[in-house]
Amino acid sequence: MQLLFDRFFNAARRFGLTVSLKTEAMCQSYPPSQSASVRIAAGDDVVLKPADKFCYLASYLSNTISVDSDISSRLAKAGCAFGKLQRRLWDVHDVSRETKVTVYQAAVLTTLLYGCETWTLYRRSIRRLDQFHLRCLRKIAGIKWQDKVTNTDVLQICGTTGIEAFLLQAQLRWVGHVMRMPDDRIPKQVFCGQLAVGTRPQCGPVRRYKDSLKENMKKCEMQPSTLSIDSQDRSNWRSHCQEAVKQFEDARVAVLQHKRAVRKGEAQPTSNLGAWPCNSCSRICHSRIGLHSHQLAHR
Repeated sequence: MQLLFDRFFNAARRFGLTVSLKTEAMCQSYPPSQSASVRIAAGDDVVLKPADKFCYLASYLSNTISVDSDISSRLAKAGCAFGKLQRRLWDVHDVSRETKVTVYQAAVLTTLLYGCETWTLYRRSIRRLDQFHLRCLRKIAGIKWQDKVTNTDVLQICGTTGIEAFLLQAQLRWVGHVMRMPDDRIPKQVFCGQLAVGTRPQCGPVRRYKDSLKENMKKCEMQPSTLSIDSQDRSNWRSHCQEAVKQFEDARVAVLQHKRAVRKGEAQPTSNLGAWPCNSCSRICHSRIGLHSHQLAHR
């Protein structure tokens, strides 16, 4: 880093330019939990200030290789955009609900999901985004918590999908765009390349982007091994992604509705949908390991 900065500093000085003293330096270390101390000098007597995160093109980059800072910034900006339309649109009764949802998707949802194509998300981050999404839809539809309306019913009333469907759609479209690039393009080389030396640590290493992509493609019943071939035809790839995401959303809503029916005693539990009953007390567990732990109490 010091060598590259020295070359940039000397080249700028040849043209009569100077590097701003507000320039900061950040190093993404590994493991991400350990913050690496970096010391970059500009000239002889100026040392750049080290930074833990900084904003670049409206997206936050951190030294821990995490998108939590970027998601927090997106939530704040989307909440600000939603609040500015509170009195002018959301509380106006003369505007139809369909128009409000359309404006919400164009003005608020695009602000929330800016740059989501490159996010490597965990389940906790998806829950944060989905909570904000459903809270906005309930406000638009005029649904209060006292009404006891489920999240699936809110999505059906507003005629939209959950936040995870938007994330999958954006990620699959962007991946297809990268795979259609020539092999000499830097984005495709970085996307398809891997390190020649080194091994991944055990015991749950940090999730990579390709790990998240493979998991999302399997959710949509798509084959990751045929990604480079299927994405070459742009129109077919877009239609295939839309159909796969729609099937994923329908299956997700069906699972949630079935789980709620099982809790209310309106349906029989099915192991394929994530409900495991106990033979001793008929308690419904959400996982097989949970059922095994519960049965230890009877023993």
